[in-house]
Amino acid sequence: MEIEQLRQVPLVDLLTRLGFAPAYRRGQDVWYRSPLREERTASFKVNTDRNVWFDFDAPI
Repeated sequence: MEIEQLRQVPLVDLLTRLGFAPAYRRGQDVWYRSPLREERTASFKVNTDRNVWFDFDAPI
């Protein structure tokens, strides 16, 4: 699979297949508890329009 094919995979579908359920949805943003660490408040956002993610609590 090439990089452009991978970019076409919806991140929300991938996270669902991996067993992660969204904490909530707001417009085109789907919020999760981070799949990278344990947390109680959702800080991992997936934008479904752009198919990109951002982790607001990730160390800089």
